[in-house]
Amino acid sequence: MAFKLIFDEATMENLIPKLSGHPIYAAPGGGLFTPGIVDILGEEGISDRWQPGNDLTRQLVLGAEACRDVLFYINQFLDQKTRRRAINRMAVPVCSMIDVVLQLLTVTNHEGARKIRDNSWPPQDRDTYQKVARRLRKNKAHRSLRKVRNKIAAHLDSDIFTDRTTRLTHDDILAPLGDCLVLLMLSINYPSELFCWIRPVGLLEDKQHLVVETMYSYPLCVRWISDLEGHVKDVDSMMIAADPRHELQEPIMETVGTYNSLIKAVNSHLPPIYMIPTKDLLHGELREPATSSSEVKAVEPSQEKLILLLR
Repeated sequence: MAFKLIFDEATMENLIPKLSGHPIYAAPGGGLFTPGIVDILGEEGISDRWQPGNDLTRQLVLGAEACRDVLFYINQFLDQKTRRRAINRMAVPVCSMIDVVLQLLTVTNHEGARKIRDNSWPPQDRDTYQKVARRLRKNKAHRSLRKVRNKIAAHLDSDIFTDRTTRLTHDDILAPLGDCLVLLMLSINYPSELFCWIRPVGLLEDKQHLVVETMYSYPLCVRWISDLEGHVKDVDSMMIAADPRHELQEPIMETVGTYNSLIKAVNSHLPPIYMIPTKDLLHGELREPATSSSEVKAVEPSQEKLILLLR
């Protein structure tokens, strides 16, 4: 079920004074409130977690989900006996990731997001974003990837016996995967106010009002009272909460480490993704290929290296 709150001007005029004087609570134990993000494939009936509340947030969550699907096939990819089948099967999540990232590029193709990239991002990150986004959009090799996805991986089309299907190489999978990972990581670093999270808590005892929490800007979480149609009627409480984006970084960064392992295993010409602290960039000191990280920014200073900056 998709939840959406409706704020009318008159109600907000009455609530603003109440918000400004409302105490802000911590979670039990004094920590940050961490309900987690909705698991698309999780247990049925568990819906009281953060859900994406706008298009940017939605695409980021779906991108992390595509990363989990890619990770599912890693052992088969590393085994030469099952690599051919794994490459075909990975066409499904990689195509999904391409679609998600292309949509993410679309929803951030507006003046506000461009100003953020121009004024807040390091020049290297901005250049990387533009170059990788352009490459992903114009890559005609995706047609072969999609054909395999449609004919063999997601479906078994009887036409494959007469219509010869392209034989994918490991780089047909890994090249767009690397581009998507870079763009996902860069997109995580947009300011928190560009993301929107919403969490259904439940019904009040009168069965006529809903309790719904939102986060429009980390770390403030607001609990609202609305009618059954989502029209906000009152504010209940405010608390400090963890940024849900941190939870999304784990599968994305695990996939970055996996990408590095895969290109090494198959002797690919594709560049590994390196981690380097921002303070060391001036000295040109490279770190080992990335396997995990937090708070990343990306820069691609040359064709030979893909470097991620740690903030």
